[in-house]
Amino acid sequence: MKIPKLILLLIIVFSCKENKVETKVELPVEIQKTEVIATESDSIYERYKLGQVESYDWNLISERAEKYSSVSEQFSDKKRIPKDFLEFSKKFISDISFQEKHIDFDNLIAVDNGCDETFVMSKDNWVFDDWDFINFIGIDDEMENTFNFSDSIMYFEYEIKEVGTFRILGFEKKDGEWYLTLYHVNDC
Repeated sequence: MKIPKLILLLIIVFSCKENKVETKVELPVEIQKTEVIATESDSIYERYKLGQVESYDWNLISERAEKYSSVSEQFSDKKRIPKDFLEFSKKFISDISFQEKHIDFDNLIAVDNGCDETFVMSKDNWVFDDWDFINFIGIDDEMENTFNFSDSIMYFEYEIKEVGTFRILGFEKKDGEWYLTLYHVNDC
């Protein structure tokens, strides 16, 4: 009687082993990475877009900011902002879908710089920003919030005097539509 019980026990053990399916642990999407190998010839911006810049290269922001600010002198009078851009800005800060459609993610340089961590923003981690940047234009005792513009560029720089720049926004007009292409927030 012991042998049939032993055979039955072995059959159960082997059948459990064969039916056992190994579960594969899937990483959450935000942790998964596609491995891309950068070559020495890749520009810093190309590596930045691929998420390969280990320490953020602040020259990306300053070079684009310099390019955008050079299109005209600085202004602080909101009346100088083109009407088409004013209409665009109202939709941009109030409509999530509109905002996402009007960010040129292929050309975007975007960084959210907190006190402890710097986040390179992209399509994958973009968070709707409803900050009414037009209403903060102006110069007073504490702030120097200005803009530069041309037919195809709007550049905004927000500065707390004696502290420094806390926000930069840059927009480019392509095919008659405005798109965010430069975004730097310094929360620290």
